[in-house]
Order: sequence, then structure tokens, then C-alpha cells
Amino acid sequence: MSAMQLLVSVRDAAEARLAAAAGVELIDLKEPKAGALGAVALGTIGPIVDELRASHPRARISATVGDLPLGELDAMLAQVRVTAATGVDWVKVGIDLASGSRSEARCAIEALGASGAPVVPVFLADRGIDPTLLEAAARQPFGAWMLDTADKSRGSLLELMADDALVDFIARARGCGALAGLAGSLRPAELPRLTRLAPDVIGFRGAVCGGDRRGALVPERLAALQLAVSRATTNTRLAACAEA
Repeated sequence: MSAMQLLVSVRDAAEARLAAAAGVELIDLKEPKAGALGAVALGTIGPIVDELRASHPRARISATVGDLPLGELDAMLAQVRVTAATGVDWVKVGIDLASGSRSEARCAIEALGASGAPVVPVFLADRGIDPTLLEAAARQPFGAWMLDTADKSRGSLLELMADDALVDFIARARGCGALAGLAGSLRPAELPRLTRLAPDVIGFRGAVCGGDRRGALVPERLAALQLAVSRATTNTRLAACAEA
């Protein structure tokens, strides 16, 4: 069993340094004050990428493109291109049925898959998951899929969705060779359930901030979460070995 990788969203270079120093494997550039997938200014992303490549070369870096409507496909693809040009490993793009129709979502998934950029579709689960959109994603060369929430006031992803739906999402992603990630107001107390679900990536922001997700990262919370994730995955691996 491979270990779950911790993703932490950061808004600027100072927060990126904190996350990297804590040993976070996946550093996600996002502006929480600008929405669920608020974009960090492009002029900020490039220097952060350069700094992290020099100081923490093993870290992977993602960046969001903003909460763009599904119907504005040209604008979405343009933002994907300029974000990818900053050198990030992943470009995260929201697939939110609150911002467009299912047909627009399918068109966006197909265009993103054909873009040549390292896109990670982020399926926003507030209105449930449409299996036909996952089937469309499975036909594209995405290296990872994420499941997240748009309305952070409704609680965590694990409160909104049953395990069978989450297991199905993870299985569909892995079935086409993609990593599967879960995010959406996740809490450290949910690590036992997350460990049982065993996604490849688990994403956090609010749980490691002072106040809500719009607050600043707290180094002690970051370190505690990184340690808890490491222990949880180690214990799971030991249990699997004992049963083998």
C-alpha cells in the first residue's frame, strides 16, 4: 500500500516555505479569500515555484485557476495555459455543476484533456457526483483527479458524502491510472476514516490555519498534521504486512 500524500493549500511565498519546512509533499497555490479554487496572482506563482525547486526539489507544486464557469471554456483554457507556463506540476481546474450544464462540463473535461497541460480536474461534490462526468474524465490523460467542495460552510467532504461514493470515486480514478485525491474542509479527526478510504492525496487548508481557511497557516498545526498523516499511513502499512 502506498502512503497517502498530504496536500496543503498556501497563498504566498511565506506560507509555501512553512509548508515545505513541515515536510508537506504537495504544495497547492490557492487564494482562499477568492473562493473555493481562488487563483493566486500569476506574477506570484513563478517566483514561488523557482524558490521551491531550489530549496525543496522533491515537493510537487499545484496551482488553481480560479472559480471559472464551465461555459467560459476559452477563458478557462487560456488560464490553464498561462498557469502551466509558470512551471507547476499540476494545474487544478474546477468541474462545478453549479456553474454550468452537464454538457458544458463534458466539453470542458474533453478540452482540458486535450490541452496538453498537466490538468487535474477538481470535481466539486456539493451537488453530488455525476458518473457520466467521471466516465468522460476516464477517457482523458489526467494524472490525478480531486474531489472537493465549493461551500466550505456546509462541513467536510466526509460529512457530505457516504463512503461508498468516495470509494467509487477513488476506484474510477485509479482504474484509468490516475491518482485520487480528497479535499474539502477535512479535519485531522477524520484521519482514521481517510486512512480506511486510502486515497492517494488528502488536501487540507482550514484545519492548519488560525481561524478559518482564510486565516494564516499555523506552523504547529502543520507539523502536527504532517506527523499524524505519517503515523496513520505507517500503521496501516504495518497492519497490512501483519495480515499478509
